[in-house]
Amino acid sequence: MSGVSVESLTTWLAEDGHLVDRVAVIGAPLAREINGACIDSRLVRPGDLFVALPGERTDGHEFVDHAVQSGAVCALVAADRLAQLRPNVFGSVRLVPVDDTLAALQSLSLRWRRLFPELVRIGITGSNGKTTTKEMIAAILSLVAPTVSSRGNYNSDIGLPVELLRVRAEHQYGVFEMGMNRPGEIALLAGLVEPDIGLITNIGCAHVGMVGTEHDVALEKRAIFSRFTGEQIAVVPAGDRYADLLAGDVDGHVVRYDMQSAGVSRVEPRGLDGSRLHCVEGPIDLKLPGGPMVTNAIAAMTVVRQLDVPFERIRDGLEQLRPVFGRLEIIRGDLTLIRDCYNANPESMRPALDLLAGSATRGRRVAVLGAMKELGEHSAEAHRELVRYVDELDLDEVWLVGDEFVAIKESGLARGARVFGYDQWDELVAAAGDLGPGDVVLLKGSRALSLERLTPVVMKSEETP
Repeated sequence: MSGVSVESLTTWLAEDGHLVDRVAVIGAPLAREINGACIDSRLVRPGDLFVALPGERTDGHEFVDHAVQSGAVCALVAADRLAQLRPNVFGSVRLVPVDDTLAALQSLSLRWRRLFPELVRIGITGSNGKTTTKEMIAAILSLVAPTVSSRGNYNSDIGLPVELLRVRAEHQYGVFEMGMNRPGEIALLAGLVEPDIGLITNIGCAHVGMVGTEHDVALEKRAIFSRFTGEQIAVVPAGDRYADLLAGDVDGHVVRYDMQSAGVSRVEPRGLDGSRLHCVEGPIDLKLPGGPMVTNAIAAMTVVRQLDVPFERIRDGLEQLRPVFGRLEIIRGDLTLIRDCYNANPESMRPALDLLAGSATRGRRVAVLGAMKELGEHSAEAHRELVRYVDELDLDEVWLVGDEFVAIKESGLARGARVFGYDQWDELVAAAGDLGPGDVVLLKGSRALSLERLTPVVMKSEETP
């Protein structure tokens, strides 16, 4: 089975109450099935289903024709937009009018995924480390059998359904990341995946501004186990202060991950070169630097050991991994750049700073720290606490980027810290241009700041992030 037939697609939507009217046939479409789904007309490939999603900034219905010109053979559209669309879409395509395009996409993805009951499904959520841990598990399992996993950060109520439509009959394992942008989202995603193994990496301040407190975050994250029926496995962090809450009342088997569950006897840190994990069966050389990467590896190893994966596959899978974009990437040149600018919260800031402070260098250790977002009413105190932590470290220069740092400037900053507001990007770029050979520089901030834009300036290169 290579894809979803158009006939199945319309039948499922009708049975689930999403199909509002007859499918509108434009031109003479020949394709009888779709190969995948896409929500961005710029990324459409021939054979795709295009899903026209309304948004605050753009409306996917405005790009249906562009998607068709790029090869989309079918499109989910809002029924009340169909009349407007028909005269403005050219080529050959089927327009499927539904009540809610996102709900219809989610419904299709569940129907499709359930066609493959033998797929062993691993769901991953947590405040930090989700994507890297997902990549680790997928790298290991792909050496055992055909494996499908979420691409990039396709982990939302929009992205995950797109990824589920990539499942094929040959896949034996599926590894799916589950993120949270609002209360109730993890429960929804768990309903789509219905994981056989659910992993919570940790509980921290990430997204606390959306739900209230860390305790509330823990309650939301544990919803990954909400579809358990008794035989599934819940993997939770043994050392987390919310471990008991996460493990309580789970309708399945609970494993608390730690070095013992992973089969790791000792960890040998190697600075920016990663770590050596000494295991019962032999060593694993993890090329990803920093303590959090070791924790991620321990979580991943615990999961795959529940599946009786041979140690050789675990070792080979972990050793082949390299950092993904924005997550403790080490870029070397005349100076060394630690690029960790995909996300930032108190739990991820500290180990990144520890890695910088412990790095050998013949120049300066410079921390360029962007503001931490989505902390709600906890934001000011979290930034003050970060500044206090930085002040305890052996760093040569600290640059604080964002109005959140400007707002707390009067309450005291780290020794010699420089502060750049959002309207001072040019000044920040000028300062970055003065970094020199031998320096070790950390770029760490929330995604909204896009600190990777400083890369070519810092590295004196033409690289475009």
